[in-house]
Amino acid sequence: MGIISWADIRRGTLAIILVILPTYLISVYLTPHLRTYHISESDLWELERENIPNTVTKPLHEIGLEKFFFKYRLMSLVESRISNKELYKRYENKIANKISDTPIWGFEYFFLIILGSFYGFLWLFTRKFFPEVKI
Repeated sequence: MGIISWADIRRGTLAIILVILPTYLISVYLTPHLRTYHISESDLWELERENIPNTVTKPLHEIGLEKFFFKYRLMSLVESRISNKELYKRYENKIANKISDTPIWGFEYFFLIILGSFYGFLWLFTRKFFPEVKI
């Protein structure tokens, strides 16, 4: 009898694949998507300081107070407001980098609900396919 058996290696591998890796992926890739995005006055001021023409920044003052759940929706609205598409393409990255984000209050609780749901489905899956609890 060794210190580590094949059953221990199998359980450890299953724990890494079914528990640790999904928890890490949910926490890393879900966090940036649970924010609201907006263009603040200070963001517009910084854009003007970088010598971006007024034809680009002037229409953005109208959408300064609106908040968006997804960044791409805000950028599509910015694109629709700027009349010169060539200027938009030239300064698109600078505008996208200056967009402010605000974390959603209570995000930790939402993350815990998603993580708890994942573990609940995992528990149901193991009870269905491994009823003898011999993993």
